Amino acid sequence: MADGGEEQPPAPVLKPDAATGDGIGDLFRRLVDDAEAFVRAEVKLYRAEAIHRLETYKSLFAMGAIGIVLGLGAVILLLFALVFALAPYTGPAWASVIVAVLSFSLSGLLFTAIFARLRGKDGPDEKEDPA
Repeated sequence: MADGGEEQPPAPVLKPDAATGDGIGDLFRRLVDDAEAFVRAEVKLYRAEAIHRLETYKSLFAMGAIGIVLGLGAVILLLFALVFALAPYTGPAWASVIVAVLSFSLSGLLFTAIFARLRGKDGPDEKEDPA
């Protein structure tokens, strides 16, 4: 031939071969297998991230629970102190009733405000943009 006399072999024609499994059905099967492996890997990644977040926030949850218990103890102590402060003027039974009624009234107002905000009656105005 003109470029050195060597004859170039023809380009191979890709045909489905039973030995290599390159048919269209096998390609789709590999595609489905790869997609399934990808989805499984993504699920595994999201699970690992969720476990990491739980491990990170576990100590914060414990500190929050301890803070809530201490806060409730302080409120109970203040209510007892209020009962003891009112007892010389009204007697112990009436002091307990007064403090209980005040406590229930305050908690009722707080829960009413919470439920009103949850229903959207007294919530923040969504039309305003602080930025």
